[in-house]
Amino acid sequence: MMDISTYTAIIRSLDNKSLELLGIALALYYTSTLIYALRWKIVLAGMGRDLPLLDLLKVTLSSIFVNNVTPMSRGGGEILRVTWVSKKHQIPIALSTISIVYERIVEIVPVMFLLLLGITYFAAQVLSIAALFMLFILLIWLKWEEFIRISVKILKIQLTQEELLKISELKRKPSLNILAVGLSSMVWILDIARLKLIALAFGWDPNIGLLALISLANLLFGLMAFTPGGVGIVEGGLFGTLTYFGIPSTLAISVTLIERFISYVLSTIVGFLVLIGSGGVELWKALKSH
Repeated sequence: MMDISTYTAIIRSLDNKSLELLGIALALYYTSTLIYALRWKIVLAGMGRDLPLLDLLKVTLSSIFVNNVTPMSRGGGEILRVTWVSKKHQIPIALSTISIVYERIVEIVPVMFLLLLGITYFAAQVLSIAALFMLFILLIWLKWEEFIRISVKILKIQLTQEELLKISELKRKPSLNILAVGLSSMVWILDIARLKLIALAFGWDPNIGLLALISLANLLFGLMAFTPGGVGIVEGGLFGTLTYFGIPSTLAISVTLIERFISYVLSTIVGFLVLIGSGGVELWKALKSH
């Protein structure tokens, strides 16, 4: 599904307006990577470490490349992030690990909202769904320590009791929590907007509920994938999801290929170039040797 001639044929079939929409979709993807770097900077600052945003952006882009060429979702990229800031900025490995685990945990909030939003595709009780979401947020805040422990188990992350305690203590910084959840939510909003723009480029105008379900499916297939970058599995899953909801196969193939061209092909190329230009190759080689 990643043949260059297929991409070329799809691009040539689009008019200037459609190409502009795809250009904006591409810009939104890299805006998301900037938000990821900004969120990480804020989390590290909340833990007493202030790192340059540009350097965190470089390692974020590089980690996407590593994720895309190594098996299992996010595994290699997260290790690169920890190693990068530990080696280049003398951040203790335990602290950098905690910052990344905390990011994964706060992402659960917007993912749950995305799930509730997706439910609106099948149900019209928007107010009831919004009330459920607010109740979910309240329960997280009241049961923060339990939420952390459950999240760590679900994510299958090994932490010491001291590291768990440090994450739990972040509840005492409500501004950090609000910013982290807010930035995580922005990333998902941009993800849905990117899918919307890609769909519009091919003359399809899906509603937000369906886009939320497609975005969630993309996430789940990526997490379940065991191939480098989820190649084959994510494409097949996204195509299957689209056709399941009645999207014509030709349109489903076009949307799938362009989405993966942006989020996998180009991100791999850009990440590789950033890794080379930022002196991260030695770190990556060290990771590969282990």
